Amino acid sequence: MNNSEKYSALAAKYLAGQASPTEQQELFAWRDAVPTNQKHFEEWTQVWALIEGAGASPFEADLSAAWSKLDAAISDGNTLAEVRPTPKIVHLSKIVRRWSVAAAVLFAVAATAWWFTQQPEKAQFVEVQTVGTEKKQVTLPDSSRVWLNGNTKLVYNPSFEQRHVTLEGEAFFEVERMEARPFEITSGQATTTVLGTSFNVRAYPTEERIEVTVKTGKVALAVTNRKESPVLLTPGETGIFDKKEDKVKVATVEIENADAWKTQQLVFDDEKMAQVIASLERYFNADIEVSDPTLLECPYTSAFEQPDLEGILTVIGSTIGFEFSKTEGRYLLTGKGCNQ
Repeated sequence: MNNSEKYSALAAKYLAGQASPTEQQELFAWRDAVPTNQKHFEEWTQVWALIEGAGASPFEADLSAAWSKLDAAISDGNTLAEVRPTPKIVHLSKIVRRWSVAAAVLFAVAATAWWFTQQPEKAQFVEVQTVGTEKKQVTLPDSSRVWLNGNTKLVYNPSFEQRHVTLEGEAFFEVERMEARPFEITSGQATTTVLGTSFNVRAYPTEERIEVTVKTGKVALAVTNRKESPVLLTPGETGIFDKKEDKVKVATVEIENADAWKTQQLVFDDEKMAQVIASLERYFNADIEVSDPTLLECPYTSAFEQPDLEGILTVIGSTIGFEFSKTEGRYLLTGKGCNQ
């Protein structure tokens, strides 16, 4: 007999008025030992009260009346009917039979209560989300800072014993350095691991790839739950997880202005128009085409604060020589630019 079974039996005997002074003392000592035991004892008392077996003081309880009410409650409710002994088989005294059945009822309650107390509590995760073009800044429990772009969701455990977050969307991280506690970001099939650095992660579920662009420090990018060496990224490098190819690689062309959505600034330093257009498409979520591919080779240098797409196209067009038009949300650049 385990402790729960033993003390539920003692409680039933006590509530039925059949516990000896020694048994009462043992029961009360157990009850008062820890708050959990007190809680179980109160639950058992409530169950006894519900079946009206404890209408009077336990020491003055009418055992016959208590048994009749308990028996009726069991039979009427069609529950625990199997607990009631069959007179043809069980040859126990009425008193023993009564408190032993009551013990069985109370033990069922005790077992249920014990089961619930043993279940691990579900972690209450913190979830931060942005919608549309909304942006938010979050400070994590380890003092790391995260900037969330639009339509982004960040989830983490508030205890932050393990420095781990999950990300859907785009965010810029400034991670506090902790040698013994790496910082980990899970974004779908890709996992980013760092000690302390700043970098941008773009991981929208609808896009075909996940990008991690490093600003300072070093970053390790790997396929989630796959035992293989990660790709190590240094400042200026971008790691890409291609969802179709199911592998990680370093981008052959540097992704400029990866964090422009955070800084609200686009900077171009002698960059070819091909890269300029790529940055504009990324920043404004726009589709830009050229009528003549030679335009893509033209270099351009400038910076734009609080950028506006059509304003930028007007300025660049007047500088290197092209015009633009917009049809059904798509921009078309016409002219050869610097090659005219």
